[in-house]
Amino acid sequence: MEKYLQLSVHQLVDFLLRTGDIDNRIFNRSTMSEGSRIHSFYQSEQDTSSYLSEYSLKHVFTRNEITVQLEGRADGIILKKDGSYMIDELKTTVSPLNEFYEENREWHLGQAICYAYMFAKEKSLEKMSIRLTYIRQGKEKERLVKHFEYDIEELESKILDLLDEYLDFYNIVLRKQEKRDETIKKLKFPFEVFRKGQRQIAKYCYSIATKGGTLFCEAPTGIGKTMSTLFPFIKSIEEDPKSRIFYLTAKSSGKESAYQAIKVLKEKGLNITEIVVTAKDKICFCKNSACNPDECPYAKGYYNKIQTVLNYCIINYSSFDASTIEQIAYENQICPFELELDLSLFSDVIICDYNYMFHPISYMKRYFDEDSSHYLALIDETHNLVDRSRDMYSASLCYIGLLKAKKSLKHIKNAKIKTALAKVKKMFKQLFVDYPIGQTIVDNFSRDIYKILNNFTTSMQSIMKDYSKDITKELTEFYLDANQFLKISDLIDEDRYLIYYDISDEDAVLNLFCMDPSKFLKRISSSNKGNVYFSATLSPLSYYMNTLGADEENDSSIVFPSPFPRENLKILVAPKVSIRYKDREQTINEVKEYIKQFVSGKIGNYFVFVPSYEYLEKLTSIFDYEDVNIYVQSKEMSEKEKEDFLLNFQNSPTKTTIGFVVLGGAFGEGIDLVADRLIGAVVVGIGLPKINFKSDKIKEYFNNNHLPGYSYAYTNPGMNKVMQAIGRVIRSEKDKGAVLLIDERYMNRDYRSLFKEEWKTYEVVLSPSEVKEEVIKFFQK
Repeated sequence: MEKYLQLSVHQLVDFLLRTGDIDNRIFNRSTMSEGSRIHSFYQSEQDTSSYLSEYSLKHVFTRNEITVQLEGRADGIILKKDGSYMIDELKTTVSPLNEFYEENREWHLGQAICYAYMFAKEKSLEKMSIRLTYIRQGKEKERLVKHFEYDIEELESKILDLLDEYLDFYNIVLRKQEKRDETIKKLKFPFEVFRKGQRQIAKYCYSIATKGGTLFCEAPTGIGKTMSTLFPFIKSIEEDPKSRIFYLTAKSSGKESAYQAIKVLKEKGLNITEIVVTAKDKICFCKNSACNPDECPYAKGYYNKIQTVLNYCIINYSSFDASTIEQIAYENQICPFELELDLSLFSDVIICDYNYMFHPISYMKRYFDEDSSHYLALIDETHNLVDRSRDMYSASLCYIGLLKAKKSLKHIKNAKIKTALAKVKKMFKQLFVDYPIGQTIVDNFSRDIYKILNNFTTSMQSIMKDYSKDITKELTEFYLDANQFLKISDLIDEDRYLIYYDISDEDAVLNLFCMDPSKFLKRISSSNKGNVYFSATLSPLSYYMNTLGADEENDSSIVFPSPFPRENLKILVAPKVSIRYKDREQTINEVKEYIKQFVSGKIGNYFVFVPSYEYLEKLTSIFDYEDVNIYVQSKEMSEKEKEDFLLNFQNSPTKTTIGFVVLGGAFGEGIDLVADRLIGAVVVGIGLPKINFKSDKIKEYFNNNHLPGYSYAYTNPGMNKVMQAIGRVIRSEKDKGAVLLIDERYMNRDYRSLFKEEWKTYEVVLSPSEVKEEVIKFFQK
């Protein structure tokens, strides 16, 4: 194998030269965002004839038979009056500048030395100057400048020393990669036979992984999508050893499926490193403390320890789930969240939430701000990404959040904090005066609002550094909301955003709602080598491709039929009952009778999916079928409570068990009750959201763009919930089950057209007694 390493300047220098603590008073999303703004403003002030901003640099080194491509982007290159050149390395901070410089000098200078050497080699220069420019956030006129001079021999000596030190460590990784590649070459599909359709999915995915491109794939539940997408992506590493695979999913169950699939491949001889990235709030050891050395012992000295810990992990482990990471972090007294992010840099497969690639603030900057041309992305349960991405690119800021922050400071005497909040409160109070109760759409927020919020977040950065003990949880939450609001406001693009005030008697909310994030998603995914978007429910494909940023000319799509016998699933449609919102009170007793007759056809386990928690409460309060076990989903269920709920549905039941759940909720997808743990489902309604302000605006937006607005805003999202619910019933080749759909609108062509091909043999039932007859006949076959 050719020994090749593509390395960014940040990876090299951060790993070797960064020291000290994790400290979110100095390094956090807000200071990074403000730093980017100051960078841009500072660069715009420079003379373009003598100042080159964001200059990309690249150089190839050969060290001990290893080819290293080092690359990065210098903040600025200055052409001096004498014709020589200077690297300008720009840093911003809320800390006192001399203190920040002294603490981070070697780290920052190391970056600049790398850029200076690469630029000198590019231009065949013998000498280079370096300038470290520091700017105080919130006090931008306060600056510190440090100058350094080097000849090419000094620069080369320093950079080669850095590379050699890094390669001493990285040789461990390279040896693991050699073993990985040997096992990938021998790896075969882990099961004796492919399920129907699996081979074709694997073939398409392999083509994407090796040749590049994007594929949208609908493949039914039970076909084995996780293995048939991961296996070919892993095999493709043989063609491109620099590949890195991101498996992105919306739910913990999706992460677990991917992790278990890799475990199966490892049992067949695969030697690969994978990591499951767990959300910070779930893996943190100090959940009620801020991320700084004064409040969290696991933040203290993190960067002094991490190099040794990574070395130990890479030698001793090849699989990192939450429990493994927690164990290692606890033993070494370091932050588990930062550890998993650092470990991911040395992992072949990264299993994580959508946020880590697509979120404009939470994305993994260490990857997606660098060259991602060797990255492969598998986007699991893609239907979830439509709403999730709207949330990612939207923001709101509410008056009640401000009041909670102020109340939490009742016993804290800090004039600076209270002054910062007072100006924001005055801004909100003016909204109550200027705008009526209800939603008011505006073209944009006034510059005054932007300025007030920007001044607040800037003030908070220095306050959080200097008065950390006065910072409450509620104040932090409001500060983060304000910071996200400002970040999203910088993304506002033409008519994709709905900007409005939502005023009530007690609250005033500023809203930035992204109706169509497709442009943002496309920009991210198009920088990857290959992407496969897949789900059991991507119908109609045109809807998902349009809303997720597909390139109509170049991206591919495919739909696979169910691999299971059609006769194993019985679909009944009851069209004589209206579940429209205005009719629900009148028809709920009729719905109850349909359900009772459906479940009386055979003793077994059933789910009943209903439109809302309000309907759930009313239906279960009148459900008087005594000879059954009944379990009801509650609004706020922990992971443990969800697991306990599902344990009530066991194989070979001797008494009928019914789970009443909300359509589109926690039990609407990602639930795998095989065999007779679930033999039937009732879906009450068509899943449509209530007519509402935001959905109506989405409808208008797509209508204006010559697309079917009502379908995009209401029909397609609703029917996706129905499809997911039906998909809970048949999970394997031997499963057999029945589904009852109750709503007159299922006879409407717009809804029937969304039925999957294998569902089009449905039967219409016109009375509860007819339902029971059909269920009995079906299970007697």
